[in-house]
Amino acid sequence: MVRGLWQIGLPLVLLMIGVLMAGSSASAADRAEIRFTVTDRVVGHVDDRLFGQFLERASFGEPGPEAALVPGTRQLQPSVVKLLREMQIPIIRFPGGSDVDYIDWHDLVENVPGREAARPETSTGRHGQQITNNFGYDEFLRLCEDLGTEPQIVLNVREGFVRQRPLEEAAWHAAGLVAYCNAPLGAKLPEGMPDWPAVRAKNGHPEPYGVHYFEIGNEVGVFWKEALALGLGDQGTADWYLTCVKTYVEAVRAVDPTVEIIVDAGNAQVQSHLRERLGDTVQHIVHHIYLPWDWCEVVKDGEPYPLEEMTAEEIWKAWVGVPAIDRETGTSRDPSRLYDLARRDGYRVAITEWNWNGWCGQRGVALDSLFAKGIGAAGFLHAFMRQGDVVSMGNQSMLVGAHWQINAIRADPAGRVPAYMFPTGQVTMCYSRHHGGDVLAVESENVPRYRQPYGMGTIEPKQAEVAHIDAVATADEDRLYFHAINRSFDEDLEVSLDLRAFAGLGKTATRHCFEGRLHDEPWEGEPREIGRFTATPLDIRAPILRVTLPKRSVTIVEIPCERGE
Repeated sequence: MVRGLWQIGLPLVLLMIGVLMAGSSASAADRAEIRFTVTDRVVGHVDDRLFGQFLERASFGEPGPEAALVPGTRQLQPSVVKLLREMQIPIIRFPGGSDVDYIDWHDLVENVPGREAARPETSTGRHGQQITNNFGYDEFLRLCEDLGTEPQIVLNVREGFVRQRPLEEAAWHAAGLVAYCNAPLGAKLPEGMPDWPAVRAKNGHPEPYGVHYFEIGNEVGVFWKEALALGLGDQGTADWYLTCVKTYVEAVRAVDPTVEIIVDAGNAQVQSHLRERLGDTVQHIVHHIYLPWDWCEVVKDGEPYPLEEMTAEEIWKAWVGVPAIDRETGTSRDPSRLYDLARRDGYRVAITEWNWNGWCGQRGVALDSLFAKGIGAAGFLHAFMRQGDVVSMGNQSMLVGAHWQINAIRADPAGRVPAYMFPTGQVTMCYSRHHGGDVLAVESENVPRYRQPYGMGTIEPKQAEVAHIDAVATADEDRLYFHAINRSFDEDLEVSLDLRAFAGLGKTATRHCFEGRLHDEPWEGEPREIGRFTATPLDIRAPILRVTLPKRSVTIVEIPCERGE
C-alpha cells in the first residue's frame, strides 16, 4: 500500500493527507454551537445539607473512624481532621448504617448508670462481627463542634420492632440518647429516665450538644423478616412498624420537642398510611440509593455480553450516565417514587445514604477507575439538585475509612501514610463549596448525545440517549453557578453560556474544574490523590460567555452578577 502511494507521487500523497485532515477539522468546526441559556426563573431550592456526609462504623468490613484514629488513642489522625475541615461538610450522619439497630448506644459513652466498668472495648454488629468502640458519641459530637458541622444521629428502632425489648422500654431507651445529647443540666426528664445530662457533664461536656436531626432506624427491610416472624402478616407488620415509629417519636419529643425527625418509609403498606398515622410529628422520609453493586455481569441490547470485550470508553459511558437518564433531556435523574410520596404527604426527602458503589474483581477489564466513579457521583448530585423542591439533605457514604472503595477520605490505620481523598468525596466537596441556594431553569441547544446500550449490575441500558454535557444552574443573591459534567471520554467541549437574564455581570468569572487520571495507583512522580482541582479566571466581556469543558470533567463556573427581585 505504501509503495503504491509513493508511485503516484509525493505531492499527490501530501494533497490527499491535507484533504483528509481538513475534512476532520471541518467536522468539528461545522458542529452547531453548544449553547446553554441560563434564566433567572427559580424551579427549586438546594439546601446546603444536600452535600453532607455519612461517618459510618461498620463491623462487617469498614470500621470507618475506628480505622482512622491515632493508634492507641480516641482521636482522629491530624491528616484526617485537616481534610475534614477542608471539605466544609454541612452535616454528618453517625454511626450507622445497618449496625446501628444491633448495637446499644450505651456502649459508645462512658459512665453509664448501673455499669461499673468503662465503655466496652467492642460491640457486636449485624453480622455477628466485632467492632471497637473507641470513637463514640462524645468523640463524634466534639468533632462536629470543632468542624462547625451539624450532627445527625440514628436511633435503634429494631429493639422495639422485633420486640427485643417491650416497645415502650425500647423507645425510652432510644430517647435516652436524645437526652444525653440535648437536655440541659437540671432538666426535668421523663420519670424513670437516668440523669443523662449529668452523665454528659461527667464525660466532659456540661453544655448540651444541640443535635437537631434524629433518624429513627436504618433500612428496616434488613430486619423486616424478623418482625414478620411475629405472625402479624404483611399489613399487620406494617401497622406495627408505624405504631413503633409513633411510640419512638413520642418518647423523643417528650425529651426534646424541638428536634426534626427522619423516618424510613419502609414499603408500600407503610407508605399508604404514613401521613394518616404520623401526621406532622415527623418531617423527613428516608431515601437510600447506591449503584451498580456487582457490575461483572454485562448485558448489551438485552443479551449477555463479555465484560472483557468492552472498551474503556464503553465502560466509562455506562458508569457516568447515572443514576437514570431523562428521556427528553438526556440528563441525570433519580426515578424514585419517594419524591412524589413526600410531595403528596407534605414531607421532605432525606437522602441519608448514597454513592456510586460498585465492584467486580475480574482481571483484564479495560477500565476500573475510581475517577470514573467520582464523575458518576456528580450525576447523582445533579439528579438530587433537580429534586431540590423536596430534598432536605444528603449524606454521601462513607466519609472516612480504610477498606471500602467509597471512602471520601482514605486513612492508614497505622498512621504512617497521611490521609488523602477519593474522587467521589472530592466531587461532593466541590459542590459543597460552590453552589447557590436557588435552582434556575436552563435551556440547552445542540448538546451532543451518545447511545448507552450496556447493563452493568443495576446500571440499566438507557432507553434514551445520554447527553455528553449534563448542566444545572444555581444562584445566590450575587453569584451564579453553572455546574457541568462533560461525560465525553476523549473530547473537550466548548459551550456558550447565555447570561442576558442577569444584570450587572462582574468582570471576571472563575472556572472551577475537577479532572483526574483513570488509573487508581499513582505512577512514579504522581500524587496519591486521583482527582485534581484547578481554578481559572475567565474575562466576562459580553453576556455570552464561552467556556471550555475538559473531557472527563466536572466544571463549576462561578459568575458574579446582580439578580432581579
